[in-house]
Amino acid sequence: MMRIFKVLLIFISIFVMRLASAEMDWDNMTIKSSATDQTTAADFLKKELYSLQHNESKTVGDFLRGNFTRENKLNSLLFEYRTVKQNYLTDGSIEYVFHLPLTNKIMSLLLPSTGPAKLVVPMLCPCCSQDWPQGKPVPEGLELTPKQTEFTEYTGVIIDCRGFNINPCLFPKIYNDLLEEVYSINFAALNHVVNSGLVLYTTRDLYNNPRVGYNPLRIRAVGVVGNKLTDIKISSFDARRIHGSKNNIELLKKCRVAIIFGH
Repeated sequence: MMRIFKVLLIFISIFVMRLASAEMDWDNMTIKSSATDQTTAADFLKKELYSLQHNESKTVGDFLRGNFTRENKLNSLLFEYRTVKQNYLTDGSIEYVFHLPLTNKIMSLLLPSTGPAKLVVPMLCPCCSQDWPQGKPVPEGLELTPKQTEFTEYTGVIIDCRGFNINPCLFPKIYNDLLEEVYSINFAALNHVVNSGLVLYTTRDLYNNPRVGYNPLRIRAVGVVGNKLTDIKISSFDARRIHGSKNNIELLKKCRVAIIFGH
């Protein structure tokens, strides 16, 4: 009798899992869930969202822990999903497919604190175009310009990480050989992060993609770093190419960055 009961429990668990699940679609920055009712869908969407890697050391759940106001606001947004499809099952029940976009409202609640961005190329005085002395304070209202080492007008930046064991996260960092930041949320305008996410993750080759345009700067990663293998290392030469023009800095501000991963 006990054996039959255990088998029945396993069958029920498998059946419930089939009817309710959730997964992250990094290509579209959307969590997809399938369930037979709205409450179950919201529960699975929340579970998947909280398990997502926020940065190299925290999940979304870790990030929200202790900030009850932010967490309550986010939980109320879990019901703002879109019902995109209905599947009629053989037992007569209906399975609903829900999509929960993470951009805009939800992303605005997940933004980490930011700091100043430091370029890896020499900075020039905008008045005389001479190298700005290292360590000299920059007067208020004066914006230094990067020394131009890259002259092609690129439309985006693609980091090819195929072959590396990388885990996507909401706020990855890209470093050079010296582990100096080349790209992170510190380089991006927050309104663009909220609207589209810090980066586009994809397993596909990108050609004339709306995010990175028709002529992206294509760079090959040289390694993956971080406790959870979320951050990327590129060569110092390629880092200088990214920071080597005012146009490229604008691309970073607008989050026109894509990461190709997989094998």
